[in-house]
Amino acid sequence: MDDIVIGIDLGTTNSCVSVYTKGRLRILENERGERVTPSFIYFQPQGGVAFGVQAKSMSVNKPKNGIFEVKRLIGRKFDDTYNKKFRNYFPFVISSGVSNHLVISFEQNNTKIEKTPQELCSLILQELKKYAEAKLNHNVNKVVITVPASFNVTQREVTLAAAKDAGFTVLKLLNEPTAAALAYYFDNDIAENHISLVYDLGGGTFDVAILQKKTDNVAVLCVGGDTQLGGQDLDNCILDYIFEILRKDYDYDAKVDPDDKRRLRIKCEEAKKKLSLVNEAVITINGMVVKHRRIIITLTRTLFEEKASKLFKKTIDILHNCLIDSKISKQLIQEVILCGGSTRIPKIQEMISEYFGGKDLNMFVNPDECVAEGAALQAAMLSTSKKQNIEQLEMVDVVPLSLGFGRLGSEMVVIIRRNTKVPTKGFHVFVNKEKDETSFSVGIYEGERPDVRKNRYLGKLSIDGLTAAPPGQRRVTFSLNIDSNGILTAKAKERLSNSVKEMKVNYTRGDKSELEIQNSLLDAAENKEADIKFTNFVRTKQYLIRYLTRFLYNLDKMNLDYQSIQKFCEQTKKDLINMEVEQEESVKNLHEEVEAKCYLIAENYKFEYMPKKQLCRLI
Repeated sequence: MDDIVIGIDLGTTNSCVSVYTKGRLRILENERGERVTPSFIYFQPQGGVAFGVQAKSMSVNKPKNGIFEVKRLIGRKFDDTYNKKFRNYFPFVISSGVSNHLVISFEQNNTKIEKTPQELCSLILQELKKYAEAKLNHNVNKVVITVPASFNVTQREVTLAAAKDAGFTVLKLLNEPTAAALAYYFDNDIAENHISLVYDLGGGTFDVAILQKKTDNVAVLCVGGDTQLGGQDLDNCILDYIFEILRKDYDYDAKVDPDDKRRLRIKCEEAKKKLSLVNEAVITINGMVVKHRRIIITLTRTLFEEKASKLFKKTIDILHNCLIDSKISKQLIQEVILCGGSTRIPKIQEMISEYFGGKDLNMFVNPDECVAEGAALQAAMLSTSKKQNIEQLEMVDVVPLSLGFGRLGSEMVVIIRRNTKVPTKGFHVFVNKEKDETSFSVGIYEGERPDVRKNRYLGKLSIDGLTAAPPGQRRVTFSLNIDSNGILTAKAKERLSNSVKEMKVNYTRGDKSELEIQNSLLDAAENKEADIKFTNFVRTKQYLIRYLTRFLYNLDKMNLDYQSIQKFCEQTKKDLINMEVEQEESVKNLHEEVEAKCYLIAENYKFEYMPKKQLCRLI
């Protein structure tokens, strides 16, 4: 049986499954025949779990058991800023679990149950897997899943773990705006070097991406976004307005009752959708307030636009900043592609078109489905199944700036060069500087300057439990690996002691603006002479410190009585550590002194582990 790979848009509000087979791209409907499935779970009080539209309708009876917007909660701690700000909008209970991790609790069979966002996402993915297998009539185990471009390492890893728990092997986490662009390019004949901007406003997240179509690939030039901005926040604008009316005009606080909060949220979401089609929506509230059997609140499109104006403007600000960062003028954007259900809102379309000088916008017929379709296209490109043969349109991601570490003297040692195609990896072998050194730390940097202090610091990796050895005789392999999911892993490993330590950093192309990259390159070009001078200085300084360390080791080991030379070496080593390039003349003089006082002794006594004699590099 062919190993079919599907694409899944695991959305905040709705999820969608798509597949490309036999030259055709199609959406895989759920068991109700629906093309999208609400990302909604309801835990029935007496046992059992419902999903989608059914879960939504059942949750009216017990709102605390209806869980939604899980995607917004993954990878977050209980005291996370988002959780503190927005948890009062949810009818379900969010509490602190192990190590302050966020958990969602509810009652089932008179027992308190706690679920992590990862477990809940896994349940949704299991349900989507079931739908896909029913439609394709065979098992499906491989998938491409879309994520917001601004997802961090933790959020990406939780998504991967949830998919694994659901029985999937994830071939790639694909950024949502990139997926939308893939779907658009597949349906349209796009010229070479064509520059597009994707505006993706979904139920829970907002992304903007600038992409360039080339002969056989799509290059991501810049991305921006907000994982806390989407259709749900627009619902909250209406919800806050209704809360305020009930409080002021009817002396009722609907925020304290989960049942009322859930009922009102559904009505606000329905009103928002109506206002994309008509100029006025009516919200009818029955039996909620004592002495007021029915309350009718009229919401106009103008009023909604006023209440949501700050959020609308925020999306335009993010779009504007993305263009600035990429150094691409709005006039060079040849097409603006809209995706995500919230782009149906007329005011949003008006603001985007106005920003681009009245430009016509390109909208998908089904903006809720295009991200899943892009995922399915990427899935077909990664598939080995003959049924999924597809013309390759490669998504190119490269390392925008060189990656490496800082070593003695603040020198930047590059492991992965800029413009290396992702995924990629590289390594460096460390030797111990001092005798019996059993631990060390290494700072990880990106940039083009040889002085790490002038580059961007990404983090520090520390490792201990190492084998004690003479200077320069113990080896630790330090590696950097960037995978296709945009995660940079730094790892240190010593084979003899089997000590291993690793850390992870988010390193998607969108983590770096085009302006940052260009500024780094310009900075390196303008300081080329100073950098050569620094490199010569630091290499001489490193050599002297290494030489003195091993010289002192041999004096001690052989119990040789050269007290004055020993004191000179100890003091010189101490002085060298803090010397900067401005003191190059002093370092040159010290190099000559070391040569005069130490070389002959080292040769006569055949000192071990001594570094090869080095000419002074200073000019």
